[in-house]
Amino acid sequence: MMAGERETLLRKLDQRVERIERYLPTLATREEMHATVQEAVAPLATRAEMHAAIQDEGERTRRHMDVLVESLRDDIKLIAEGHASLDARVTRLEASRGPGRPPR
Repeated sequence: MMAGERETLLRKLDQRVERIERYLPTLATREEMHATVQEAVAPLATRAEMHAAIQDEGERTRRHMDVLVESLRDDIKLIAEGHASLDARVTRLEASRGPGRPPR
């Protein structure tokens, strides 16, 4: 390698180092990064708080489902009673026509 080429390479290397030295002071230190992460994490719920919230939501959901199921049971009971009433009416109508009479 020629002396001129070496000087060119050293000059380019010096320029790179200068750019890096100008950039480095703008970067956060380890302590600043740690503080930033702690600030970001502080408002988040802990594992225990999340577990409690999930448990509470599960209990609320269970109570709501119990109410829905009870309502559904009441609806089914009304339908069954209506069906039984219709069945009784049909049986009475068939009995009033007498045996062997076709329906109109």
